[in-house]
Amino acid sequence: MSPIARGSLLLAILALGLVALALLVLPDQPMVDEHFHQGQIHLFLDGEFRMVPEITVTPGYHLVIAGPAAVFGTRDLLYLRLISAALAMLTVFLAWTWWLRQGAESPLLRSMQILACPLLWPFYVLLYTDLLALVGLLAVLLLADAGRFRIAMLFGLATLFVRQTSVFWLGLIWLMAMHQAGLGAAMSRPVELSRRLAGAGKAIRPALARTWPLLVPLLAFVLFVVVNRGVAVGDRLSHQVGGVYPSQIFFMLLVLWLVLLPLHLANLGRIAGLLRSRLWLVPALVLLGAAYMFSFEVSHHYNLGLPEFHLRNRVLGWLDGDWRWRLFAFPLMAWALLSVALTPLTSKAALWLFPVTVLAMLPAELIEQRYYIPPLVLWLLLRQAQSRAVEWTLLTWFALLSTLIFAAVASTRYFL
Repeated sequence: MSPIARGSLLLAILALGLVALALLVLPDQPMVDEHFHQGQIHLFLDGEFRMVPEITVTPGYHLVIAGPAAVFGTRDLLYLRLISAALAMLTVFLAWTWWLRQGAESPLLRSMQILACPLLWPFYVLLYTDLLALVGLLAVLLLADAGRFRIAMLFGLATLFVRQTSVFWLGLIWLMAMHQAGLGAAMSRPVELSRRLAGAGKAIRPALARTWPLLVPLLAFVLFVVVNRGVAVGDRLSHQVGGVYPSQIFFMLLVLWLVLLPLHLANLGRIAGLLRSRLWLVPALVLLGAAYMFSFEVSHHYNLGLPEFHLRNRVLGWLDGDWRWRLFAFPLMAWALLSVALTPLTSKAALWLFPVTVLAMLPAELIEQRYYIPPLVLWLLLRQAQSRAVEWTLLTWFALLSTLIFAAVASTRYFL
């Protein structure tokens, strides 16, 4: 058996075992938003093609789950979760395929990191839309990297039909494709700025001629917003668009500090060297901290309820209600920011991930760790591997965090 076949078999066994164990441990009752998603799937199974009012996303996920459920004649929660988990686990195999095609170091180990990633658990096995949308994004990324832009366009449209906010990450993939189609080379030429801009202007047209299918989902999103008169399908009062919410980014940095702690520890030497060589970063971080201290605010009503149940809301309440907690948290946020920024990426095109992530987070008033799943997974895919000791430590840390999170959720006493 070839190493690729052995790796695929090992991943399949691990995924199957974890899904089976998780489904046995989970209570046989819908949890939080599962109530709405299960209700929507049941409507489709009953032949009623109308939307549950509380659901904000387009019904692609529910149709995809309802299809196999109708074929097998089941509507039981356990089997709906099993169908959803089988699709969600494609995330791991698409990541495995990506690293194999890129010739990356330790592809199997890093694929296991995706499997164990604490931001993805417990949503691998719950009725939530996020991971099916992520599967679509990774498929688009692989197809675009292979130059299969027309097929990537179709997957991009399907992904938008699962989650509208996928538009930001589809935009990222288009920007990366443009960069690799010649725009990046033109912008990085060692000449004066005016000549560089002129070269970029000449490179845009042939790059667009190659990558234009990736623009179709972005235009489709704009058309949807105009026709729908907003981004959300249901629950529109709770999901308004128009504000700017930097608290989302600060909380994301705090979450990433915890999730990626082994990498941050490994990067301490680089961070110290950077701060010694660029002393201006110290006052810049002080100014950023001051802006954070005075701007951090939790305003969405979903973030204010049930802090004894929603662990995320409990932490947000601490930060919002006590300046001492905010002060304590900022060094961790700054540490995560510097560590992520210093981690080498596999290409200059991947640098587009950072501005796109900021643009994706700022309009979202609801502070929700699930929003961080696409940028984190894409960053994990696009970063260069560190030593095997660091990578194994990260996998162990992921597994520990995911176990604790899943145990808390399965107890029904807590949720994220």
